[in-house]
Amino acid sequence: MLSHFSPSSRPTRRTRRGLARRSVAVVISVAATLPLLAGCATPAAPDATIGTNLDEIITLAQAEGEIQLIALPDTWANYAESIAGFEAKYGITVNVASPNASSGEELSAVKNLKGQSTQPDVLDIGYSFTQPAIDQNLLGTYVPSLINEVPDNLKDPNGKWTAAYYGVLSMGVNANVVDVPTSFADLTDPQYKGLVAIDDPRDGASSLSTVFAAAIANGGSLDNIQPGIDYFAGLAESGNLVHSTSNAAALSTGEAAVTFDWNYNYSGITDEMTQSSVDLQVRVPTDGVFGNYYAQPITLDSPQPNAARLWVEWLLSDEGAISYAKSGAVPARYAAMDAAGTLPQAARDTLPSADTLAQISFPTLEQSAAATELIIAQWGSRVASK
Repeated sequence: MLSHFSPSSRPTRRTRRGLARRSVAVVISVAATLPLLAGCATPAAPDATIGTNLDEIITLAQAEGEIQLIALPDTWANYAESIAGFEAKYGITVNVASPNASSGEELSAVKNLKGQSTQPDVLDIGYSFTQPAIDQNLLGTYVPSLINEVPDNLKDPNGKWTAAYYGVLSMGVNANVVDVPTSFADLTDPQYKGLVAIDDPRDGASSLSTVFAAAIANGGSLDNIQPGIDYFAGLAESGNLVHSTSNAAALSTGEAAVTFDWNYNYSGITDEMTQSSVDLQVRVPTDGVFGNYYAQPITLDSPQPNAARLWVEWLLSDEGAISYAKSGAVPARYAAMDAAGTLPQAARDTLPSADTLAQISFPTLEQSAAATELIIAQWGSRVASK
C-alpha cells in the first residue's frame, strides 16, 4: 500500500532491508527464479514524453506531479530528510510503498505492478540485485547529468543503474560496558566474552559483509572469505561471540556490547541508545575495512518517467548528497565534492575518514556468491552451533 511521506508512515531502521539485513540466499535464488515471472504485463508508460535535458525533465516531472518509490524508511541513509527536501523544492508528491521491503521484494513489485500506476518508478537495491534486474529487463536506461563525477565502480556502463551512496562496515559499541575496540584483533580479548554479537551471515547482507571484513583483517580477500569464517569460529569457541538479530535490542538490553552494521545505520538508533543510557561509539575496524553500495535504477516504462529521472538527479545533486552524508552514508560524488569544496564540514564530520574510504574495493556478484556458498557450507557447524 502506498502512503504519502510522513514520519508515522515509515518504519524504524530495524524494519527495512530484511530488517536492515538482506537475505543473502535471495541474492542467488532471485537470479534463478525471476525468469519464471518475467514479461507478463503491459508496459506502464511506453509512449510518455521524456525530457531531453534537465530543464525539460523538471517541467515534465512537475506536470506528472508525483513519484512512486519503494523501500525507503525514515532512518535509512537519512531518506526522511531527502524526501522532504525533494518535495519542497519541486512540489512533487513522494509516495513510498512497503518501506520495509527487501531488494528481492522490490524486484517482485516491479513485476507484479507492471502496467499499473503504482509500479515503482525508482528502486533502491543492493549491488547483488543489479544484474538480476538487468537480466530480467526490469530497468530503464538513464544517464544522469552528473554521471562523470560518479566513479566507474558505482555505475553501470550502459546506464542501467547508478549508485548514489555506499556504507562502511562498522562496529557499534556500548562504551559503558567495554573498552572501545579498534580492530577485529581486539575482539579476541577475554573482556569481550559473551559480548560480541553478529547476525547469521547466511541470512543477511551486512553480516556477510562483517565476515568479509574479518577475512580481510586476517589475511583473506574478496576472493577468499575463509579466514573470516575461521575468525568467527574462534570467537565462538572462546565464548566471546553471541548471536543476535537486532543491534539496537542487543545494545540496549545488555545482550551484547559490540555489534556490526553499516556506519549509517547506527545514526538511525542514536536516540534510542541515548534513551537506553547506552554510550554508543562507532568505529570502522582498522584491520578490516569493507564497504558496499545500494543502486537507484529507474524502472522500465515507469508511470512517471520524468519524476523518476529527477529523483535520481536529486539523489546525486549536492543537496541529495549532503542529506546522505548527514547520516554517514558516503555520497557517490564524494571525491568530486571534496575537490570542489561543496561538502559542508558538518556533513563531512559524520563520514569515515578519507584514508578509510580509499581502502574500499567493492565485491563483485561472483565474489559474493562464492563467499555465500562457503558460509552456507561451514557456518552452521563451525559457528552457529557453538
